[in-house]
Amino acid sequence: MNWLKKLFRNKENQLSPSKEVGVLVAASPSIDSRGMNFTVYRADGGYILENRVYDHKLDRSNNKLYIITDDKNLGEEIARIITFESLRS
Repeated sequence: MNWLKKLFRNKENQLSPSKEVGVLVAASPSIDSRGMNFTVYRADGGYILENRVYDHKLDRSNNKLYIITDDKNLGEEIARIITFESLRS
């Protein structure tokens, strides 16, 4: 039974608010959510952005790929894609 208490105590410490910066610190590098997720892949001549959006009505994920060439600003193009996808939903 002590091992169970120790496990909960360790999990609680991993998810407790940080005293230094006042934000929630998660043990995992990713956040599990059913919102908009995207991954940027490096490719020859630019980047590929994979966008995944969960559709609650159909209970499935929709994936889209966007190509961002090297002649465009990566940050501006990602912002444009996020804005476009946010307005679409």
